Amino acid sequence: MAMDPLVAHQRAQDTFAHVLLNVTSDQLSSPTPCPEWDVNALIEHVIAGNRRVVERAGGQVAPLPQDLGAAHRASAKAAQETFAEPQALSHIYQLPIGELPGTAFLELRTSDLLVHAWDLAGATGQPTDLDPELAEYVLSFSKQMMSHPGLRGDGRPYGEEQPCGNERPAADQVAAFLGRTLSWRRDQ
Repeated sequence: MAMDPLVAHQRAQDTFAHVLLNVTSDQLSSPTPCPEWDVNALIEHVIAGNRRVVERAGGQVAPLPQDLGAAHRASAKAAQETFAEPQALSHIYQLPIGELPGTAFLELRTSDLLVHAWDLAGATGQPTDLDPELAEYVLSFSKQMMSHPGLRGDGRPYGEEQPCGNERPAADQVAAFLGRTLSWRRDQ
């Protein structure tokens, strides 16, 4: 499936924002599929990831509003603008997992955003069938991306692939491929 990588990144940011919009303040301390993070920490992780895009590109991060939704919107806009800069996708970025070209960094962020939108949806009792077209695209490049060593396992960005049938929604397939257990849901 073909999709412009910058469009995919924006759609992943929008998907996360849509799920975040439906999170209530009493859910912020709820557990998520990421055992080390509650809902609030997961949201802050996504915002921090957006800010790291700007930092790793050599930019200055602006102060963020206190409101989590507004902070996500501002950080998402800054990350999108950074990736859209001339030469940003050909630039080599130094990440904790090693050096990556901008195209790979963009894909890594896009998959991270979609999976964390899935995490957030599950943790707050929302539907996890998120943007099927985007999920198909993310699943396709994730299968290529995971052929590189160092992305899966303890202390790495993604867990081991979990079982998931092809009849499941594409976002569930992405989540399972990137290490999420599909039976995990706050409301189960």
